[in-house]
Amino acid sequence: MIAHFLFFLLPFLSPATDIDITGTWELHKVIQYGREVTPQHNPYKERYLILREDNTFESGGRPYGKNTGTYTFDTSDRILFMDSDAGPEDDSKWLVDMRGDTMYWKGIGTEWAESFEMIQVRKK
Repeated sequence: MIAHFLFFLLPFLSPATDIDITGTWELHKVIQYGREVTPQHNPYKERYLILREDNTFESGGRPYGKNTGTYTFDTSDRILFMDSDAGPEDDSKWLVDMRGDTMYWKGIGTEWAESFEMIQVRKK
């Protein structure tokens, strides 16, 4: 458990430099309250996220289906805000870091959000 936390925290200890989050991402791992819950959140291994240069996004894949909206990303504080077209209850805020083609997200803003960590891998 501690090793997992340190592995996830490590990217956030390094300074952010020109993070480019645009592109197509595949959901690789979901952690909630320190436990891996990827099989429940991505049972078909098809969930994706597209972050476009015009600050719009699209996500999809079973079991949640398609979603769209806009996003803002502040590279200085590494905060990603996702404003979902599904409504404010579906909006989210994340602390983001990257290593190579892997993007690490840590939920922020509420106790529920802070219980989540996600790892996304850039689709090649």
